[in-house]
Amino acid sequence: MMDLYTNRASKNDFIKNGIINHIENGMDIFIASAFFTESDVIDEFLARGCHLRIVVRLGFPTSPVALQKLLNHNNVEARFFTSNSFHPKLYIFGDKTILLGSANLTQSAILSNQEVMVGLDAEDHRFAELQELFADYWNEAKVLKNSVIKEYSDIYNKFQQVNGTLSKMENTITDIIGDVNFSNICRGRKKTTSKSIFLDTYQKSYQEVVTAFRRIEKVYKNHKRKVDEELIPLRLEIDSFFSFVRERYATQDTWKDQPLGWNEQQENKTSRLIDEWLETKWEHFEDIIVTVNYPLIKKVLGSKESIKSASMDNIVDALCVLHSFHDRLRFFKGGLEILKSTFIEQNGEKQVKHTLTYLLYGTGDIVSRMVDCIFDREYKLNNFGESNIKELIGWINHEELPVINGRTTKVLRYFGNQIRQINE
Repeated sequence: MMDLYTNRASKNDFIKNGIINHIENGMDIFIASAFFTESDVIDEFLARGCHLRIVVRLGFPTSPVALQKLLNHNNVEARFFTSNSFHPKLYIFGDKTILLGSANLTQSAILSNQEVMVGLDAEDHRFAELQELFADYWNEAKVLKNSVIKEYSDIYNKFQQVNGTLSKMENTITDIIGDVNFSNICRGRKKTTSKSIFLDTYQKSYQEVVTAFRRIEKVYKNHKRKVDEELIPLRLEIDSFFSFVRERYATQDTWKDQPLGWNEQQENKTSRLIDEWLETKWEHFEDIIVTVNYPLIKKVLGSKESIKSASMDNIVDALCVLHSFHDRLRFFKGGLEILKSTFIEQNGEKQVKHTLTYLLYGTGDIVSRMVDCIFDREYKLNNFGESNIKELIGWINHEELPVINGRTTKVLRYFGNQIRQINE
């Protein structure tokens, strides 16, 4: 999918097309746009069963007619600012992609103006921060109600023909409706609700992967084990089976071309590959994961007590068992020791142990704890993001939840499951 949109006819990279192409059925969509006149795109969202949260600014050219259309739909929640300092153009499509740049949600901006919009995928290090920024907007904005639209419409109609008095119009809006401005939030202040609007979206995405994994697990249980359960849990054996499939069959981008749908044919294909896997010597699994990696991560992170007593070097060594964490080495010149020292310096021992203990052994729903560790400043760690959290849970949990990383999602797609992809 394209990640740059500029309204060039020669490239056919119209921003409206970019917005529509990122929609998936039933998706949660979050938009912050200073100006809003384009309700056709909203109709497209709703026709696809999406849920929309939108924050706009009341001021020319934002259309009161378009605002009223927002309130006519149960699947739309709308809020507003009146300050002319509110000027973002941010479009968040579930927990999958973000578009941001210069284009407001107006017809001219998404079709004809000279605009630039850039796409980010979920693995971009700025993704969670932009989600958090939208949550900040949402929490401070006021709820858009019919009474507000009526007041705004009266002002809009009074001034729309008088371009020279737009400044007076802005002041009148503020005087009558109020000065609703977005404050410069102190980033060190804990905001316990920043993550809340993304919880449902994250839960849905995570559940998609777990459901797909359970299909493979069910087929796998009809076969013998490669290694005894006492040595390693079934979910981790299946994770290595996924490595086998990725290396031998779901190579490069071939996983994208497989037919969608879980059916008898997919079950038979899965069963056949499991048989082949069980007869194949896979040294990294038998000689490394079973004998080295799993014992290490279990020893260091296998209980509250072991986390409390572990050194930071041991904790980082255990985290390096995670493919997604170890892969961060490419960002650190100097190798593993620089990764270790940077992680320790940026987080601190107390914070790391607090977060890992909560994530792995806290009370309440495990997915909610994962979301806390992604979005909540009390638990969020630097250089330890969503992909690391998902993968760690797969190694240490009592619910038999799978390891989830880029390899996992590609192999599950190879077997016909339509799920959000994670970069390897």
